[in-house]
Amino acid sequence: MVNGDLSSPRGSHSAATSHVEETLQQMNILIKENRELKEALKQTNLSMKERFEGLTVWKEKQKEERSFLESRLEEARQRVHALDSENELLKKRVQELESHTGAGEVRHFTCFFWVHVYLSLRIAELELKLPITESETQTSLPCSTAASASEVENMKTQMMNLFKELQQAQSKLDEAENMKRNLQDRCKDQEQDLGTLRTQLGERQQMQAENDRLKVQLESMQSANKLEQRKAQDERNNLAQLKDAYTKLFEDYNELKEDNKKKEGCVSRDEYADLQARLAAAEQALADKQERIDVMKQEIFQKEKELETISVFQAQAEVYSSDFYAERAAREKIHEEKERLAAQLEFVKKQNTQLQEEMDSLGRQSMSEMQRRHVSRGASPGGSSPHQLQSGRVDWQQQVNIPEHACPKCGEVLPDLDSLQIHIMDCII
Repeated sequence: MVNGDLSSPRGSHSAATSHVEETLQQMNILIKENRELKEALKQTNLSMKERFEGLTVWKEKQKEERSFLESRLEEARQRVHALDSENELLKKRVQELESHTGAGEVRHFTCFFWVHVYLSLRIAELELKLPITESETQTSLPCSTAASASEVENMKTQMMNLFKELQQAQSKLDEAENMKRNLQDRCKDQEQDLGTLRTQLGERQQMQAENDRLKVQLESMQSANKLEQRKAQDERNNLAQLKDAYTKLFEDYNELKEDNKKKEGCVSRDEYADLQARLAAAEQALADKQERIDVMKQEIFQKEKELETISVFQAQAEVYSSDFYAERAAREKIHEEKERLAAQLEFVKKQNTQLQEEMDSLGRQSMSEMQRRHVSRGASPGGSSPHQLQSGRVDWQQQVNIPEHACPKCGEVLPDLDSLQIHIMDCII
């Protein structure tokens, strides 16, 4: 009993140290697994980023290939259209040639050509047979010489006739070739004339479009000019009315002056004061009218300047409107790109949350597995009593005193397991 009592603390101390080592090993294993999971997460993020970049590059290549194929298809269509038009022109030329020369002459020329070929072959054959017939006539009997001589004469006459026909056919063939060359030259001239006419037509169309644009611009400027002329005419009418009123007031002033001079000797002081007041009022009215006339002149001058600057303002307004529409289109594109990137960001966030949940579940499973191993190993050795196990656990806690979320290296206490794993990664590295 005494030996047992003495040996139990040593056993509990060794069990506690072994449990600490096992927990440290398991924590190191968890740290390695966490590091591997982080590396795997980084690799998956990099692979997803590379795949996304590859997809964007593939989309751009597809767009470029599609535009290239569309351009090639359009070029092929234009070529087919050009070939069809050229075929139609050639058909028309053939019809014109047949109408000018006649189908009978064309067939006649072809017949003469084949006759020429046949006659040339026949002449070559007869030239080969001629020495053979001469040798045969020299070696044959005297009775056959006369027949062979007559046959030779007949063949010579046939050859002469064929030669004459050949010359006639050759002359007609030369005439047909000359006619063909002339027709080809005429076709080339007509093609050149057609090209010049097409260029002239294009230039005329451009000039017509430019003329229409200038007409529209001139009409707008004329309408603006008419409006300004109306305003200027109204201002001139007002100025004329003011001038008439000024002249009338000046005449009244002169009359009053003359009346004042006439009545100066015989009027009383009250009448003189009244006349002086009326004279001062008339002079003040004349000064006011003159000021209004000066103001109206300045306004007319300003209006004329504004008429000169209207065209400049219109051009600036067109430039500003084009810049505004271009900027609005660019902002719409940027907004669409932002929405697309936001959708991609939401998708990546969802994937990250899923991976985080998987990592948390793996961490919880590993911790539960570690706790099960710890409980099973603590209950198995040597049939010790529950009191001894409890005393050993208390001694181990008193000796080691490791908190639930404490770093095994620096001993810093952290609130949860995730922050502990991150701190252990940084502390070990």
